[in-house]
Amino acid sequence: MMGGMTAGMGKWMLVVVLTVVALLVLATLGSVWFYRRLRGRQSDGAAVAGRDEQDTATRRLRERFAAGEIDEQEYESRLSALTHWR
Repeated sequence: MMGGMTAGMGKWMLVVVLTVVALLVLATLGSVWFYRRLRGRQSDGAAVAGRDEQDTATRRLRERFAAGEIDEQEYESRLSALTHWR
């Protein structure tokens, strides 16, 4: 039989346990969110680098066409190849 100071501990223990569980869930969700956000930035950086390379190639192709190094058919063919995966 319990009495004295420990009589009301049942309710408070439940509150403490639920609080700890809630904090663990929040910490887990926060970690997942942070990981996805961090990983998304890395992917964006790779995408930007890919776009820069593609823009450089497209610009160089335009310059070659403007200089008369390649004809319109070759320009269209190469431009189509460059923009196919965009």
